Amino acid sequence: MTRKSLTSEMDQHVKRMLMLIEEDADSFAKKAEMYYQKRPELIRLVEEFYRMYRSLAERHDNVTGELRKNIPSDLLSQGSSSISNVGSEPPSTFPSPECRLSNRKSGPPRAAGFDFFLGNDSELNNNKEGDESSTLDSESESDDSSVNDYSATHSNDDEHHVLQRKIMELEIELREVQEKLRRVQDEEIYEGSYKKSGDGNFEVNGKITAIDEEEVRMAKEKIELSEEEITCLRIELHNYKSLDSVHKIQTLEEELRITQEKLHEFEEKIAGVSRELISKGSTVQTLQDELESAQKEVTAWKNKLEKEKREVSKLQEHMTRYKTNVSDRDQEIRGLKEATSNANKSLSEVDEQLQAEITRISMEDNVKEMDLHCQSLEEDARRLKAKIAEAGSLEEVKKSLDALQLKYETEKDNLNMMIDALGAEVNSKDDEIEEMNKHLHQLHMELIDGAEGTRKLAEELRARIRELEREVETKQEIIVQGAEEKREAIWQLCFSLEHYRNGYHRLREAVMGHKRMPVLAS
Repeated sequence: MTRKSLTSEMDQHVKRMLMLIEEDADSFAKKAEMYYQKRPELIRLVEEFYRMYRSLAERHDNVTGELRKNIPSDLLSQGSSSISNVGSEPPSTFPSPECRLSNRKSGPPRAAGFDFFLGNDSELNNNKEGDESSTLDSESESDDSSVNDYSATHSNDDEHHVLQRKIMELEIELREVQEKLRRVQDEEIYEGSYKKSGDGNFEVNGKITAIDEEEVRMAKEKIELSEEEITCLRIELHNYKSLDSVHKIQTLEEELRITQEKLHEFEEKIAGVSRELISKGSTVQTLQDELESAQKEVTAWKNKLEKEKREVSKLQEHMTRYKTNVSDRDQEIRGLKEATSNANKSLSEVDEQLQAEITRISMEDNVKEMDLHCQSLEEDARRLKAKIAEAGSLEEVKKSLDALQLKYETEKDNLNMMIDALGAEVNSKDDEIEEMNKHLHQLHMELIDGAEGTRKLAEELRARIRELEREVETKQEIIVQGAEEKREAIWQLCFSLEHYRNGYHRLREAVMGHKRMPVLAS
């Protein structure tokens, strides 16, 4: 897989990861649902991202190794060997047909430093196992430092690349001239014979036409000029590389070390964020369950509170009715007391009036009777006087006096009997008054007992109301405490949401940083 394909694939995965992280994340519930649904895909994309980044890190290690190996040793040895071979090669040196065939099949040789641009697959495979443990430790925060160091050394790399491209172009041109020279020599090799000289070089023993000689001379001059230019460029490149390659290698090694350290920190942070996401997800689920149970409890408490309020209102209505009844009973008691007092007063007045009337009547009767008796006695006395005057006898007066006395005694007994009858009647009236007093006292006691029962019932209702008020206050405190716990849970959820948002922003910045780094590297 080439660096360009890795970079494009990484860009696609990064865009997809950002889309998964940012889409449908407007509310906490959506984020929680997104976490449970898209967590496996996010983990897979992070693993793919890490794998591609490790591959780029391995490529960077291989490039650094190739640069360290090829620039100071290979390039100089290749340059010196090619210069010495070309310079010592005489115009009469011809390769055999078998050598030419093998050279044409194998193709033109690579220029010095060409492996630096293409990369060595065998060394990549050999270095992959050794560098795997070192490239596992990297972090996304290496973007800024790597980009800055890369931008600082990018100008030097451009100069090196320009020189190397120029050397490659000259070498290609030199190979074309040599190939043209070989074609001319191939045409002449069949027309003449060749022999081996004493110093090991071949000389041509045929005739060469004037046009071929001119062409060969011009080719040799061009070859010499190209060789001189290549030699100058190689010397310049060697001088430039000898001054800057060590510093560049150290800089690249330092960049690689920092990148590996930060990649390791990034992996640890990703693992920590994953663990934290898992723990926070379970915490969020627990908090959601607790919030739902708290809401259910609050609803149950609200329903219970409504029931208690209805009971309290009913009790208050009962209490109001009882208070109304108590006030009515109090009014009745007061009316009965007033009626009793009025009755007592009226009864006493009636009793007094009866007594006075009885006394008056009795006195009047007595007076009348005495008047009548006196009148009758006077009449009797006049008759007696008349009889005494007429009869003149004392016996008759004595007898009349005895008869009058007997009559008086009889009348007196009759009057006493009447007085006794009136006394009995007065006693019966007193008994009736006593019965009425007892009945009033009984009614008064019943009213007092009813008032006492009403008072006790009112006290019990007041105690029940106070108890219900205490229960209502306790339930209100429980509801307030539940509301506080709910606000605390909401605050914790908001804090967790803010923490997740910060984690998403950090992860997004890290992903964007990793996205910028491969683009700059490509």
